[in-house]
Amino acid sequence: MNQKITFATILVAFSVFFICFTNASPIELSPRAPGDVAYVDFTKSIRGRATFTELYGKIVRALGQFSEGFPDRTSKYEYQISGLDRTVIPSTDIFPPGTIAFQEDHKNKTIKSFAGKTLTFYRNGKIIESEIIKLIK
Repeated sequence: MNQKITFATILVAFSVFFICFTNASPIELSPRAPGDVAYVDFTKSIRGRATFTELYGKIVRALGQFSEGFPDRTSKYEYQISGLDRTVIPSTDIFPPGTIAFQEDHKNKTIKSFAGKTLTFYRNGKIIESEIIKLIK
């Protein structure tokens, strides 16, 4: 009987040690952990949202979907984040009056690279709408 209690005590102590002391990288040491998100809502000429999520490996994934503001597939639609080049939205992603979800990965960037910048959409080279990207805290 005494041997069973000792074995159970050792097993519990080892489990507590393993669970509590093997965390190699505590979250508290990372000022902005991957998974941080920024967003921008469009509510005027365009209706929809774009989100920016920081992933591991210094990659930020931009994802957008819109329900209004894209009246035809024949126009050239582009978006631009201030400081970066324009990106063309393929006509296959346009389903008037909106778009399907589309994404782009930005390598060697953090979420701070996007927060506070402006996201602008263009139709045939003319600005449709611009909004500021907001960081979720």
